[in-house]
Amino acid sequence: MFKKVLALIVLIGLVAAAAPAQKKKKLTGADYEYEKAVISWKYGLEDESLKYLNQALALEPRHAASFNLQGIIQFKKKNYAEAAAAFEKYLELKPGDSEARANLGYVSEALSQPDKAEAEYKAAISLDGNANACFGLAKLYLSQKKLPEARNFAQQAVAKNDKSAAFHNLLGVILNQMGKYPEAVASLENALRLTPDDLNLSINLGVAYINSKEFAKARVLYERLLPRIEDPALKEKIEGYLKLIDERSEPAAPETKK
Repeated sequence: MFKKVLALIVLIGLVAAAAPAQKKKKLTGADYEYEKAVISWKYGLEDESLKYLNQALALEPRHAASFNLQGIIQFKKKNYAEAAAAFEKYLELKPGDSEARANLGYVSEALSQPDKAEAEYKAAISLDGNANACFGLAKLYLSQKKLPEARNFAQQAVAKNDKSAAFHNLLGVILNQMGKYPEAVASLENALRLTPDDLNLSINLGVAYINSKEFAKARVLYERLLPRIEDPALKEKIEGYLKLIDERSEPAAPETKK
């Protein structure tokens, strides 16, 4: 069976805790520099934002929000060591922020520190059941082939936020690898209802349909998908799935009497 799924696991952590622009109160000092950093970041000017954050921290070395935003930006720039340092400094000042704990978990994974990532995810979950931490821990356990544990935390993530296609997708991928194909189909169908144009989700669902022997559904899905695919390698893969559907759905030849 197809246990290796073309899964697009969307990392949805690294949620910014940056405050919106304050229009009524005139800001000064570190808060003013931080405000400029937030505006720059929202416009995609990451280096400019980091410049203002450094200025904010020069004025106020314990300006927590600046460390948090630094971590988010550095992660996006793939400067993982810098991101980790920024989140750790932020958490020294705000140890109860579960989202930042989850974010540090993602950064630790990027730094190939699975034990630290696991610890940060668990710490975030212990604070308030953080959904992004549940997702991160489920994804980590999936990569380690700890499938029952992965399913447990993926289910917790979905229970906390059933409007996340990424959460449903991850749960479906895990269930597929566990051989629980009807359950995988249900989860992936939920994901696709939330993001109906997602190619990767559609591919995952088609694989789950094949595994659960729902060949007609898989065929309809993949035939609708083919015209949207431009990548030759991916198109070839889908055509291979369609060929496999033909082979598996053909009725067995009747036995001849001797």
